[in-house]
Amino acid sequence: MIEQYKEGLGYSDEVKNAVRYGYLYRKEVEDVDQSIKYCLPDASDVLLWLGNIILGGYVYDKIKDYAKKLLNWLKENGKKVDSETESVLESEDELKIFYEYVVEFSEHRMSVTEEQKSYIKEEIFADFLAAKETEIYKKEGRMATVEERKIIYRDAMIHAERLTENKK
Repeated sequence: MIEQYKEGLGYSDEVKNAVRYGYLYRKEVEDVDQSIKYCLPDASDVLLWLGNIILGGYVYDKIKDYAKKLLNWLKENGKKVDSETESVLESEDELKIFYEYVVEFSEHRMSVTEEQKSYIKEEIFADFLAAKETEIYKKEGRMATVEERKIIYRDAMIHAERLTENKK
């Protein structure tokens, strides 16, 4: 399985969202003052790869083995990773949290407070807005109109609600 890791692979939106919002932003909101809004960088290829195999149905013990092998492979090949990725790969406790958070987000059962959920939802909303406005600018070389913004805002709210909604 480790042989399948390559930088720059494409990952589904489900994987990207589970890692970005289910893990990275959730960790951020648990660890910092919620009145400060952060714009986190995209998740590393390593975390996306791990998220992909987690959502592919691999059990935690297998994920733990793959994380160890991947860490060794990265070190042997002189690859550097960011501190968050390094923490997930090197700490069994952090890997377990990563696993649980990715699964919880994907299964719509995040165990967070309403304030934490609101923070994560706001980040999803902001990312959605930025992506849609950038899309219009790249395609048409202009800013979104007021009417387009109304639609984008509505769609962003629906999108954020859908991603953070807990299933009963």
